[in-house]
Amino acid sequence: MQRRALIAGNSADSRETVNGVLARFGFSQTEQAADRDAAIAAMHDGHFDLVILPVEGITPNQLVALEREIRKQSNTSVIATAPAADADLIVRAMRAGVHEFLIFPPKAEELAGSVERLMRRSRSKTKLGELIAVYSGKGGLGSTSIAVNVAQAFGAHRSDARVALLDLVVTGGDVRVFLNLKPAYDLSHLIAKGSQIDAELLNSLLTPCPGGVWALPTGDSPEDAELFDSAAVEAILNLLRTHFSVTVVDCDHHLSEATLTALDAAGRIVLVTQLSVPALRSTQRSLAVCRRLGYDDSKLCVVVNRYQSGDVLPVKDAEDLLQTSVFWKLPNDYRLSAASLTKGIPVALEDPGSKLARSYAELAMKLAGPGAATGSFASAKDGQGGRLRKLFGTDKRTKE
Repeated sequence: MQRRALIAGNSADSRETVNGVLARFGFSQTEQAADRDAAIAAMHDGHFDLVILPVEGITPNQLVALEREIRKQSNTSVIATAPAADADLIVRAMRAGVHEFLIFPPKAEELAGSVERLMRRSRSKTKLGELIAVYSGKGGLGSTSIAVNVAQAFGAHRSDARVALLDLVVTGGDVRVFLNLKPAYDLSHLIAKGSQIDAELLNSLLTPCPGGVWALPTGDSPEDAELFDSAAVEAILNLLRTHFSVTVVDCDHHLSEATLTALDAAGRIVLVTQLSVPALRSTQRSLAVCRRLGYDDSKLCVVVNRYQSGDVLPVKDAEDLLQTSVFWKLPNDYRLSAASLTKGIPVALEDPGSKLARSYAELAMKLAGPGAATGSFASAKDGQGGRLRKLFGTDKRTKE
């Protein structure tokens, strides 16, 4: 889902500013053309998802050539710029197929708004990206570590993957700690917007991380948990899946409406466990809940973290207890895990040749198998708390 953009001559602001805006919308490749004629020639020779070019002084012959290339590539969006909003020029450009017009030099927010409108128009034709939800029913099993390192593995080993990492532990999430992030914005900044959440806002709040991952860490306010309902989570996940090839979600340890929404939407649910009695019993309960929710077994991926061949409980006994096979085993490497956490980087950046780094890469490849991109949201009409009431029978209105 990596998008290509072509910038012609002096048609936009500084290249750094333009690249910064476009990167938020998945444009990993931005090419420069010397002038308008060179841009039209480049459109003839290859496909671009977005073209920005100047139209001041454009000749009839250039308009004809531009229109011909736009017609040939119906999924190419074109933004025209000029120093002044000349009505006749705008009409002629629009008739040639130009989609948006901006005054030169366009401000970053104006360019972002224009690109967002263009992306929204094509959204119905866009294949949604994969969604991987990482969940454990109890803390301390390493779910955040797995979410961070699986996201990094997707970004590093799949050339088509633009990866988002969402911390859905609304208060007290540790993604920012694992990646040593000091973000200007976090998940809490979306809450006040409610239904006004759009791709422009969402992308402006993402923090770029090493390895091609864009993170949306959690906030610190306890009040966020009450305000962040399933509708807001659904909107965020939909936008992430529209603009990213892969979205990895670090879920909270309790089944809130936000967690259930993410689990519903996921094509794969990574159920993190360890070969200990408390961890396996917690995973057993999680599997039972997932089956009551109607999730197919192919969606549920039990991953044993910190695996050692000398563990007291054999894998076979764990599979008998859980009544399902173990999807993957991540080897125990305390030294490497501690070192990467101390530096705030994924394991593969600390020691790319390690057994643990290779295991994360292989896990990501296996997760990307059949069914990884499928998933359905619960209907919003269930309302806040609706899924929980149906699941656990906790509707207070029926207890009177």
